[in-house]
Amino acid sequence: LYEQTRLLSRVIDDLRELAQAEASQLSLNITEVDVAALVKETGVAFQPIAHNQQIELHAELLGHLPTIQADGARLRQSLHNLVSNALRHTPAGGHILLEVEQVDEAIQIRVKDSGSGMTPEQLSHIFDRFYRADPSRSRESGGSGLGLAIVRAIAKAHGGEVTAVSPGLNHGSALILTLPLST
Repeated sequence: LYEQTRLLSRVIDDLRELAQAEASQLSLNITEVDVAALVKETGVAFQPIAHNQQIELHAELLGHLPTIQADGARLRQSLHNLVSNALRHTPAGGHILLEVEQVDEAIQIRVKDSGSGMTPEQLSHIFDRFYRADPSRSRESGGSGLGLAIVRAIAKAHGGEVTAVSPGLNHGSALILTLPLST
């Protein structure tokens, strides 16, 4: 009962955040954020989970990375959602790569995995509320279907975007969070 109550409370909090974002009322605490440090920190935080699941997890910083003006806590939440999603869909023996680099006037954070991949149909819905690429998973093991919708809302609130690419089922996928250098 406690676990179900905790799960329901989290879903309610997620829905509240989405509603605020869609109404352009998502509160952001804009500060100078070292994205390179945030990506490294995320890699370290998820390393034990990846190790327990027998998944290789690496973080790569490509080139010199400037700081950006953003809400560090919201970006951390986005990265955690992206990595959690990759872990959920990557089997034992697989790998996940977090990459970050400056591309033109933006910072791109890519979470690439060797997991289950997605069909074009799944890719077209992956950022929709409550959408889960694998409907056979339970809510406890498969998530609520709100994590990627929250990532999209946070990206938009920062003037950025998130996209997903996959060569197809069983060929992995990449989720790409793009944030402008200046807002």
